[in-house]
Amino acid sequence: MSPPSRLLHETTSLCRACKNAVPARVVATASSEVWLEKTCPEHGDATVRLSTDAAWYERTRAIAARPTAPGRFARPVTLGCPFDCGVCDAHEQRVRLPVVTITSACNLDCPICYVHNKNDGAYHMPRGEFERVLAHLGAEHGELDILNLTGGEPTLHPELLAFVDLARAAGVHRVTVCSNGLRLVKDEAFVAALAERGVRIALSFDTFDPEADVAMQGARLLDTKLRCLDVLERHGVDTTLIPVMTLGYNDHEIGRILDLALSRSNIRHLEVHTITYTGQSGGSFPRSGRISMVEVLDRFAEQTNGLLQRDDWVPSPQAHPLCYQIAYLLLDPSGGPPVPFTRFMPREVLYDCLGDRLYLEPTRKLEQALLGAIDHLWTSDGPESERVLGILKRVLAELFPRDRELAPGEALRVSERASKAIYVHSHMDEDTFDTERLAQCCDSNCYADGTTVPVCAYNVLYREKEDHFMLRPATWNERRGGATYPPVPASRGARRLEILR
Repeated sequence: MSPPSRLLHETTSLCRACKNAVPARVVATASSEVWLEKTCPEHGDATVRLSTDAAWYERTRAIAARPTAPGRFARPVTLGCPFDCGVCDAHEQRVRLPVVTITSACNLDCPICYVHNKNDGAYHMPRGEFERVLAHLGAEHGELDILNLTGGEPTLHPELLAFVDLARAAGVHRVTVCSNGLRLVKDEAFVAALAERGVRIALSFDTFDPEADVAMQGARLLDTKLRCLDVLERHGVDTTLIPVMTLGYNDHEIGRILDLALSRSNIRHLEVHTITYTGQSGGSFPRSGRISMVEVLDRFAEQTNGLLQRDDWVPSPQAHPLCYQIAYLLLDPSGGPPVPFTRFMPREVLYDCLGDRLYLEPTRKLEQALLGAIDHLWTSDGPESERVLGILKRVLAELFPRDRELAPGEALRVSERASKAIYVHSHMDEDTFDTERLAQCCDSNCYADGTTVPVCAYNVLYREKEDHFMLRPATWNERRGGATYPPVPASRGARRLEILR
């Protein structure tokens, strides 16, 4: 008889078949795996593996996010989580990454697509509607660090450039546009216009392997993606690479994708998404491809010759700790190997520097952290300490010159030239849905009426109800959700620094 599993926590999840809320247990097995177990009264038992390492899962979940309540709540809790999104008054985090879905049109039909799109009678958000989105975000947040435009394929929206202008005029620091790159390769004048506006392109880039390319994106697109990167680099367009890690398809390529990101000066950010099974195609993609966040971290360690180890990552203080893992690499302008920030500053210091924003920006807090790292390196021996010390001193002098204070945009450009950001982002689907994570979500789809819906709830439940994206919108039965329990124990906050060390 096998040893009994150990209960880690309870939550509310969803039934894959009917999408009704069901109580769920998260347990650790004797083999140190973590599984979510649930039972739907109508459709029976279901289980899904959440992690291959129970100790890592428990240690990570124990790091409490820093709750920053939304500026306003759109609705009270009536049905229960996750059926009151808008947001409801049980939500614990303000929006840090506003996502605006501006079109349902797409020029690909990827087998891993995790959203529903509609090309027949495609929806393009009207300008007035977008202006109302910006007005609501501005009223709630004031200055916005980032705004993400998505679709569909947002480069197909006829007023995309005007939308970017409106967002910049509203004070958004960074406008990102998700894209598969097809239009960007064919329309270099359009890329030049994006470059003039300081747009960042978040380019899907999953694989170098032709067979995996077909399996995941439905076509052989590697040559197109590489030519797109050439065009973006030629025009100096800041770029984020977004690969969807899928077990048995491309998880052996994460090291090579990181090498690509390091080799291109305009690639600022690598954001790895673990595959999620939602949407028009992703819902039917083989579930053998599911990969956990800790497995992705271990692939980095295995495929980068030790450049990135598990201890080089920290969660985001702005979200549930099982949603984001973050590493920053300091670049050597002389061509030497990059250095993870955690090799010259404690993990808790890096975590603290991320406490005000989803992405690291040049603040006085960061300046103090770099000065502390320099003081520490002065007392260390060896050529590696000397090399890192020299890099940090140059970066600090550029970021915080004695004779003037850089404007925010200029300081951001300096900091991003000096480093590369690597994020691992784990979305949820019906199988893995956990309302504890949802209540702490800081990524939300934003509407013109001021409604904001956390992205995972939007992808799993809400998007399919909208006629903008569905020929036959789904309707809900009489649903009742669960509580966003258990509440975060007070001890988790107290343990945060100890665990990060």
